[in-house]
Amino acid sequence: MTHQPPGRTRAQVQTLTPSLLPAEAAVARVLLERDDIAELSSRHVAELAGCSRATVVRACQSLGYTGWQQLRVLLARDAALLQQGRVQQAGAEPVSGPAGVVLHHFHRLAETAQAMASLLDPDQLEAAVDLLATAPRVMVVANGLTAPLAVDLQARLLRLGIDASHHHDVLQQHIAAANLPTGAALVVISGSGANSHTLTVARAASEVGACLLVITAFARSPLAGLADVLLLVSAPGTTFGTELTETSRIPQAVLIEGLGAALRDHLGERATPSSARTLHAVSSHLEE
Repeated sequence: MTHQPPGRTRAQVQTLTPSLLPAEAAVARVLLERDDIAELSSRHVAELAGCSRATVVRACQSLGYTGWQQLRVLLARDAALLQQGRVQQAGAEPVSGPAGVVLHHFHRLAETAQAMASLLDPDQLEAAVDLLATAPRVMVVANGLTAPLAVDLQARLLRLGIDASHHHDVLQQHIAAANLPTGAALVVISGSGANSHTLTVARAASEVGACLLVITAFARSPLAGLADVLLLVSAPGTTFGTELTETSRIPQAVLIEGLGAALRDHLGERATPSSARTLHAVSSHLEE
């Protein structure tokens, strides 16, 4: 764990917090809320979380670390990097009103872009690209505010000559998933990983032997448990509650663009004819 990329520790705590026991989750929230982690002892954390020091240690272990000391060092490193990003932005002239709100989102993206990708596993990314390149059919599923991402991914796959489908209607999703051929790929995009409609479709596809590629923010969500290939991506500060109420799709959108680029490189000359036909089709819809 000591060689985790910058930002990964905070991201890992965020993605695993919903799966912890209540007392352990209280510890995790303290860890995410404090900027002075390096100054705190396990006793201080226990007092802030309203639990025992033993619970602090158990929480650290449930999050995948040996104990408080290891987790404290890694969290302190992440906090320092985050603060460095804030200092770099401090010289900018502040803007108020609606423009200030909009610009704040761009500044926050610049500060946290590296941390967004910190949970991604290179081996899983390679498996995802290989699956999309070799599956006889690809179906993309997402519902709610995530649905536009499914349309985006399907369009990118079609441009590369990959047989990809997407259905807006939940019932049609279920029917299509239940009729996928063995070896087909179902790409499931869900920030929370707990959407009941999406879960129903994923289970139907799994039952007929399709391979599930899941893109989500939470490692121990129901959808993550079904995944054959799991891509975790999340914005720093995302909790299960904010995922449901505020819903940022920036991390998933960037990941989809990256997957498209990686897949294009992986296919090489195989993608050239489809790219040429795509360019011809798109150009026919452009006016002078």
